[in-house]
Amino acid sequence: DQFSFGSMLYEMATGRRAFQRGSAPQTMAAIIQDEPEPIAAANPKVPAPLRWTVQRCLAKEPRNRYASTEDLARELTTIRDNLSEATSAIGVTAEPVPAPTRRWWIPALIAAGILLALGIVGWRLRQRDYFWKNPLAGARYSRFTDWEGSELDAEISSDGKFVAFLSDRDGPFDAWVGQVGSGEFLNLSKGGYPDIANPILHNVGFADDGAHVWFRVGKAQDAWLVPTIGGAPRPFLPNAVEAAWSPDRTRIVYYTPDPGDPIFIADRNGANARQICIAKPGVHEHYVTWSPDSRFVYFVRGIPPDEMDVWRIPSAGGFAERLTHHNSRVAYPSLLDERTLIYTATREDGSGSGLYAMDVERRIAHPASAGLEEYVSVAGGADGRRLAATVANPVRDLWTVPITDHVVDESSVRHFKLPTLRAAAPRFGPDYVLYLGSKGAADGLWKLKNGSEGELWKGSDGAVPYAPAVSPDGTRICFVVRSEGRARLYLMAADGTNTHRVAESLEVRGAPSWSPEGKWIAVAASEGQANPLFKVPVDGGTPVRLVDGLNSVISNPVWSPDGRFILYSEGEGSATVLLQGVTPDRRPFPLPEVRVGNMGDRYRFLPDGKSLVVSLGVLWSQDFSLLDLATGQQRQLTTLDRQVIMRSFDVSPDGKQILFDRYRQNSDVVLIDLPPR
Repeated sequence: DQFSFGSMLYEMATGRRAFQRGSAPQTMAAIIQDEPEPIAAANPKVPAPLRWTVQRCLAKEPRNRYASTEDLARELTTIRDNLSEATSAIGVTAEPVPAPTRRWWIPALIAAGILLALGIVGWRLRQRDYFWKNPLAGARYSRFTDWEGSELDAEISSDGKFVAFLSDRDGPFDAWVGQVGSGEFLNLSKGGYPDIANPILHNVGFADDGAHVWFRVGKAQDAWLVPTIGGAPRPFLPNAVEAAWSPDRTRIVYYTPDPGDPIFIADRNGANARQICIAKPGVHEHYVTWSPDSRFVYFVRGIPPDEMDVWRIPSAGGFAERLTHHNSRVAYPSLLDERTLIYTATREDGSGSGLYAMDVERRIAHPASAGLEEYVSVAGGADGRRLAATVANPVRDLWTVPITDHVVDESSVRHFKLPTLRAAAPRFGPDYVLYLGSKGAADGLWKLKNGSEGELWKGSDGAVPYAPAVSPDGTRICFVVRSEGRARLYLMAADGTNTHRVAESLEVRGAPSWSPEGKWIAVAASEGQANPLFKVPVDGGTPVRLVDGLNSVISNPVWSPDGRFILYSEGEGSATVLLQGVTPDRRPFPLPEVRVGNMGDRYRFLPDGKSLVVSLGVLWSQDFSLLDLATGQQRQLTTLDRQVIMRSFDVSPDGKQILFDRYRQNSDVVLIDLPPR
């Protein structure tokens, strides 16, 4: 504006700084008034055009000022062109008006704030793996088998043309192979190996270039080979539980059944074996497989079946690193490419086993399967484009069999009908029955009394993984809930009210048990590398350690009816565990040497406390026997059908009935063709 032009010209003419942005307001009239002499007198040599311009800008009468800024601009242009010569003539050097001071730090601070916010958002998105894409998105599913019974351990050949699996189609479980798209199947083992199937192991797969199928022979714990087109099986690798060939078919990885399941790398024929990994006794390492570049061996480590996770170790040896943190039923790791891992694991809500996937560099697990389908196994082909999986529609229900003075067979077994879709882990109360049940989601706690049932604990609030325990007077119930990755002990009244947690510090494993007077609860726990046994005061207080469990796995305590001792199982990694006893004041209690299966509840007291009903055998071969604790003598009670897994049972208060669960997978092989990525 005119005032700014006048201010600038005044400075040019006098050599003084009369105006600066940011200073106190000051008019040109005040500046001139402060001068001891008018501009013309102060600098008589200032060119007249410059004086006239200043005076015209400051004229009081509007008509004497410039009509427009365009006129002033043209005038100033003329003065500028002659200013150098004019100022030289009078000896005045005009100081340029300093550039306005800019607060550069304000936009810099704003920019830094924006960058920080973007960084935090990016970090959070990265932490949550926001940009992860499900490798099964858009996949095409097709049924490979549709048989009665169960199929297990499906594995696809490197060329994607054949699938090997186990099936009980012809009676006992056998190793089978089928050609994709042909509908043709071949029984490779033909009933000759009755212990071929173990639900917590990988039992069958392709060897070398796919020309042979390997399978596990249970009792000998050896790996055998049979031609894919059929023929006579032959021993291949002694003392090997599972085996997997490297992608280039030059090496194999396997582990032995020795304590800690040591993992070995050997030549393709089994020669020159060297150990690369071993766990502590009582901890298992199953489901070995290779990365596509053969740099790593992936496997599952933990306490089977429900405390496992995926690990890996360099095939050259080194430190094993944990990749997942489910601490649940994790199995069958398989690499689709160098970074994409897929495996089976128990869903977070406990509603069954689903497919999970992760980027092994990011190590954030994501559910990869939708719905309630229960995935028993998964395996990928060499090209990562096709998967073979076994999908189950499990049946789990309750049955009864009488305790008599003679052996009874399957004809004496009766179905214990319940409205829930799935039922397991029964426990008798004084006039009711508790059990774990579900109508499609995770297992909750249910109660059957006088022919009507009610849900005491909803599975949606946390899955109940083990059998509950009823207090001796029947008025209270204790049970375990798994949620947020932890298993905690709960108490409630028998009618489902007054539910609260006890022993918050304990990570409980296995079913709990009440003391006869109802003041204590015995529980096994996980504590770092130890698996101790505790008694927990019901009314609050510090749990009391009874057994340290430093070098073994302790589980499933049962308090004797007379209160003298607590029965528990202890193992170091084998398929069976040893029954042990301890008094409430930490002294060992002598027992006859008896071994039972390492999964589920395998022993319950008769009401008199002098005898035990025990479930002997493992997996599909189980029967009940009566054990005299004083003499160690056993008497067989049942001869039941094979091919059905029992995990938990209880004895009725009158000692005349056994109530037990049965689990049948009813699984089929499914092919999953992945879309291009």
